[in-house]
Amino acid sequence: MLSNGLGELLHREAPSHSRFVDLFCGSGAVSWFVAKESRHPVLAVDIQEYGVALARAVIGRTSAVRPSRLKSQFVAPAQLACQTAPYWREANGLDSMGLCPAEWTYRARRLCSTADSGVIFRAYGGHYYSPSQAIALDALMRLLPAKGADREVCLAALLIAASDCAAAPGHTAQPFQPTKTAGTYIQEAWNKDIFLYVCKSLVEICALHAQVRGTASVDDALAVAASLARDDLVFLDPPYAGVHYSRFYHVLETIARGRCGAVSGVGRYPPPEERPASAFSRKGESRGAFERILWSLSKVGCTVIVTFPAGECSNGLSGQTVLTLAERHFRVECTRVDSRFSTLGGNNLLRSARTTIHEMILLLRPANRTSARAAPQQQIGRARHAGNSRLASERAWV
Repeated sequence: MLSNGLGELLHREAPSHSRFVDLFCGSGAVSWFVAKESRHPVLAVDIQEYGVALARAVIGRTSAVRPSRLKSQFVAPAQLACQTAPYWREANGLDSMGLCPAEWTYRARRLCSTADSGVIFRAYGGHYYSPSQAIALDALMRLLPAKGADREVCLAALLIAASDCAAAPGHTAQPFQPTKTAGTYIQEAWNKDIFLYVCKSLVEICALHAQVRGTASVDDALAVAASLARDDLVFLDPPYAGVHYSRFYHVLETIARGRCGAVSGVGRYPPPEERPASAFSRKGESRGAFERILWSLSKVGCTVIVTFPAGECSNGLSGQTVLTLAERHFRVECTRVDSRFSTLGGNNLLRSARTTIHEMILLLRPANRTSARAAPQQQIGRARHAGNSRLASERAWV
C-alpha cells in the first residue's frame, strides 16, 4: 500500500499537519514510514502490545544504533545461556537425528509438554518452534536490555525473528501439522537459526529512526480518537476480519509481554482474558464502532486517511459501508488500488495464503464546521433514508 498510492498521499498531506496519528498501527509499517519521511511526531496506538513494541522501536528515537554493540551485549550472552539451559542437550539431540517431520514433531511435543522451563518452550515448543528454537527465544526474552532504546530495538528484532521462524502459514493462528504436505514446512521452519534471524533484524532496525521523536501506546482507538487535536493527520487501517486479531498474533503478544497463561487448542491459545478483543472485529458491533470513531474525529476536526478492502469483509463491513459512513461526517476523496492481502492462513485448496484484493484509500477532509452534527446513534436513524436512496449510484462508482 505504501508503494501503491498511500505513501504518496502521506507525503502530500503530512506537511500541513502538526502530528501523525496511527490508531491501528499493527506491524508499525505506516508509523515507521511517516516517522522516517517527515518532520512530524508520530503517535502509534494499538490494543496489542507486540504492535506497539514494533512501532516504538523506530518512532521512539532520532538516531541510529550500532548493531554490533547489541549483538555483543544481547545476542552473544543469550547464546551462551542456552548452553546451560535445561533440556538444551535433549533439544539439540532431536535436531541432529534427521527424523521425519512426524517423528520429530511427536518427540518434540513430548519433551516440551513434560518439561518445566521457559514460557516459549512450555507454550509453543514442538508446535510453532523446535525445542532448541524455543530455548533460544526464552533466553533472548530473559536477557533483553532492562530499558530505553536498546530494549525497544532488541525486542522488535526478537519479534520479527520469531515471526520469520514460526512454523505457521503466515500468522500464528495455528502451527503446521506433521502431515505429508505440511511436514516439509515444519522442517524448513525448525531448521532456521533464531540467533541469525535476530542479528539480521537488528541490522535492519538499528539503521532506522524518526526525524522527530514520537510515542507509542497500548490503548483503544475509540478512546484515543476523542482526545486528538484538529491539526492531527489520522490514519485508520482498522480490522476487516470477523475474528479478533489476537488469535493470529498471540505468539508475538506473548513475547512482547514476556508471559503467558496456560495454553489450549490446536493454536496453543492463551486464556481469553489475555487476548485483546476489538469491537471492529465483531460482526454485530463493527458498523457502530466505525461510526463512533468517525464521529469523534469529525467532531475534533481532524483530517483522516482510511484504507479498507472495497468488497464485503467477514466483520460485516464493506468498502461501500465505510464510504457511506464517512460521507456523513467528511468530504471524501476515494482512490481504488489493487493490493496483495493475507487470507489469514489459506489452505491451498479453497484459498491461497495471499490474494489480490481491491482496496480503497479514502481521504476524509473536515466538512463545514459550522454545521451541526448529531451523535452517531441519532444520526444513523436520521440518515437511513438518505443513505439508502443514494446507495445504488455509489455502489456503481465504488
